[in-house]
Amino acid sequence: MRLGQRKCLLRQLVILLVLALAQISSARAGERLVWGVIDFPPFQIVGGPNRDTGSFDGLLEELTRRMPEYRHDIIPMSFARREQEFLEGSKLCTPGVFRTPEREKQLTFSRPSLIHLDNRLVFLSSKAKVLGGDEPADLEALFKNQRLLAGVFSSRSFAPNIDDAIKRHAGQPNLIIRAIKTPQMFELLLRGEIDYTIMFPHEAAYIARVYGMENAITVRKIKGTPPYCFTYTACTKGAWGENMVAKVDLILEQIQRDPKYQAYSERWYVNSDKATIRAYFQKKLRSK
Repeated sequence: MRLGQRKCLLRQLVILLVLALAQISSARAGERLVWGVIDFPPFQIVGGPNRDTGSFDGLLEELTRRMPEYRHDIIPMSFARREQEFLEGSKLCTPGVFRTPEREKQLTFSRPSLIHLDNRLVFLSSKAKVLGGDEPADLEALFKNQRLLAGVFSSRSFAPNIDDAIKRHAGQPNLIIRAIKTPQMFELLLRGEIDYTIMFPHEAAYIARVYGMENAITVRKIKGTPPYCFTYTACTKGAWGENMVAKVDLILEQIQRDPKYQAYSERWYVNSDKATIRAYFQKKLRSK
């Protein structure tokens, strides 16, 4: 074989070797990781002009960027579908979820991912005379006041004291419990069909901003409610989920002291709340 032919054959072999290695690398990087995301502004915003600007969106961006060995499929789901996928044991992760005893049966949880100020009483500023005050609101007394109509989300768990009060007063004509989304509840408030509801403070701030009514809404703390709560990254319970969560925990450990990461918890809060949540972040989330 001539020298030129040998060189040509060697180049072909090198090319074939490079292609084979690239295919192996691609196959490894192509392992599918499904993220179930919920349209729950401002935690997760899956559409519209504010798309991908929620706190969970920022977290998910960090996780997917730092896990290049996977092919990340981000799939919008309803709450019900996500719960069913977890119940059936599908290989699924979610970037933001509240931890409850029921979910612990289905999910493997990461270390706390983000911190949030807890739920507040939300009402029109025009009703501040009857619903306002400097002290946290007594929810039990409000539910007993038949002249005031409350509207709450049936699909949510708020906080232990709030959940217990709702259970005790469920069935009363002045307590409307519906399976609706935040904009629909907000519209009930605007139309005067309810006097107050319960939401996260940044959720109320976000929806009021969307409606151009930032100055028309007032929020008030609720007596007995913890001042903050955590959300977690979670995956399906089992060996696969434990392996994924272990990787997530390593990433969280690396980035939780980064001011950019801290800012994800503050997204969509009003300025005064941002200062409060920043203080909780420093004291609580970093200690976990």
